[in-house]
Amino acid sequence: MSNPPSSPLTTPMPWDLVAPAYAEEIVPVFEQFAADAFRLAAPAPGARVVDVACGPGTLAFLAADAGHPVDALDFSPQMIERLAARKGAIGDTHVTPHVGDGQALPYADATFGAAFSMFGLMFFPDRAAGFRELRRVLVPGARAVVSSWTRLEDNPVLAAMFGALRETLSRVLGPNAPKPGSSEMPLVTEDLCRTEMSAYFSDVEVHPIAHTQTLASVDDVWPSFARTMAPLALMKKNLPAPAWAAVSDAADAAIRKAIGDGPPSATLPAWLTVGVAR
Repeated sequence: MSNPPSSPLTTPMPWDLVAPAYAEEIVPVFEQFAADAFRLAAPAPGARVVDVACGPGTLAFLAADAGHPVDALDFSPQMIERLAARKGAIGDTHVTPHVGDGQALPYADATFGAAFSMFGLMFFPDRAAGFRELRRVLVPGARAVVSSWTRLEDNPVLAAMFGALRETLSRVLGPNAPKPGSSEMPLVTEDLCRTEMSAYFSDVEVHPIAHTQTLASVDDVWPSFARTMAPLALMKKNLPAPAWAAVSDAADAAIRKAIGDGPPSATLPAWLTVGVAR
């Protein structure tokens, strides 16, 4: 129940890279997943909740708007900076941001009436610790919701994009080139979600949820992905400019072919796994 500690996605840096665009471009579609998660958790009125790996605070502000005091924690200082900026801009008094580690939460036992980790815990180096900590800080009977993506092949646009990236990187950099999207992510099946959460929670339910990200033009799809997806931002940072230009052109072409004449959109299928603290 762990990710390779050498994976760059288990460190704050790639998430810092995407934080500005993430806050501006991804929040609208992620708010839909957050609303689903909040509905499934059904915290008691006024209950204190925690949002772990909160990013720019998508779920945290939704819960605050519903009258809940929220502790929002992320290991990315840039994500917390975006959250704090939004908090100041809207005059929010319910969300308390923290830079910290979701595998060692800085909260007392049995503190919260609901807990969430939206597309965050799946990247933890030690997912078991992430689940264990969510359980520890919940009052008995409260629910936790953990969201994760389904398999890459369930998303034809992203599958085509990553296939083009792998092919072009191999051609440009040789056989030792990185192979993005070639290894399966954690928590991508219903069985995996149920098994890992059941180690610490009771009455586990796994809900398939999908929402669609739509952009104004097909010209915007690849640039938005490149700005908001941490693996792509890290690739851009690490590749020589000519190599990045080659993979960028290939990915853009693959996305256009996958979308075809339809609207410039990508359906994002996910799992929302719910468990009860007993």
